[in-house]
Amino acid sequence: MNDRDIYQTLSMVADELMKLSESAETVVGQTALITAASTIAGTAKAVYDHVVGGEGSH
Repeated sequence: MNDRDIYQTLSMVADELMKLSESAETVVGQTALITAASTIAGTAKAVYDHVVGGEGSH
């Protein structure tokens, strides 16, 4: 799995968690899903920045 694949996978997971947050039954559950989505989206962005920065995959 290369860095671009990792970025795409993390982005899809973040999107799915955000969608799930819309159907959470409690504020706690919704907040947990939004927080997880934001964290994973941030990780995806870091990978993207690394790939676009020209450092390539390792």
